Amino acid sequence: MRFRNSFAIGLAALTLAGCTSTIAGTASPVPGQGPVVTKAEPCELITQEQAEALGVTYPGKERPADKARKIPATCRYPELEDAPDGVALEVSRSFDLSQGDYLNGALPGEKFGIGGFTWTRYATILGPSYCSLITELDPKTFVEITSDAPGDDNSKACDLAKAAAPAVASHLPGGQPSPPLTAPPGQKPIEASGPLVTVDPCSLLKPDQVAPFNLAAARPMNGSSRDPKNGCQWDDNDGDEGKKALDLWIYTATKLEDVPGLEGTPVEQMVAGKKWVVYSSPDSPICVAMLPVTETSSVKLDTGDLSDNAKACEIPQAVMPLVTANLPAS
Repeated sequence: MRFRNSFAIGLAALTLAGCTSTIAGTASPVPGQGPVVTKAEPCELITQEQAEALGVTYPGKERPADKARKIPATCRYPELEDAPDGVALEVSRSFDLSQGDYLNGALPGEKFGIGGFTWTRYATILGPSYCSLITELDPKTFVEITSDAPGDDNSKACDLAKAAAPAVASHLPGGQPSPPLTAPPGQKPIEASGPLVTVDPCSLLKPDQVAPFNLAAARPMNGSSRDPKNGCQWDDNDGDEGKKALDLWIYTATKLEDVPGLEGTPVEQMVAGKKWVVYSSPDSPICVAMLPVTETSSVKLDTGDLSDNAKACEIPQAVMPLVTANLPAS
């Protein structure tokens, strides 16, 4: 995900088109309430429990203020590994730096009443994919919460920043207690679920079923950190030519569209009442067959023919009925 450079961002004097509404019921911080701020300490504005609820890494990493360049101290909370739409969260708190000096003329946009404060979105030179929410505590102190849009959906740029605002506000003078926090969709890794969670991949093809394909004995494989999947490989016995090894993967926490290696033209095929999707291309020696079981769990067959592209899908076509029959009833 993008790593913000506070100086490079330098909030630009841009107008956020269509962002003029103000949420009713906003409050202002109570003057003199709470401890006197002697330094910024932006990493004190989110607890471990709150970070876990928001789907960001804890503890955050602080970048010190740069008074000469009018940059406040910032705490960065990276996105969690394997979160499908995870973005980083940054919380900044100024000390002896006014909001006006920091904004340098940027025009306000949409306003949100959250946690007892009015948070205003300001445009930045990073454009609509970046969200900056700011509230002023006093003439020399402000707090900024920033997040990015996941992927190309700029309408979600503020989702994480707004989700974090109640947590941040709860640690500010005059702030309201934080309600239970909810991370935006995709901000946390998908949890393993479905009927495949307890399935041994090597059990989906029996030794006698594999024998006609001249493949080696089954060998368990562990998946990458991208998904808590497990796999099984039946290696080929014909060297660097001919059939490719047969890999069978079980995904239990990945949407079909996020499974890697699905290249070529997808063709749906019904096998014993189950809908498989076969991916192949005339100019590729690889053939992949996918069996979606739930929204986030599936079986993947990956093999091919290194000598004849036209034969790439021979083994998957022969194996799909066997795997389908060996799946647990669901």
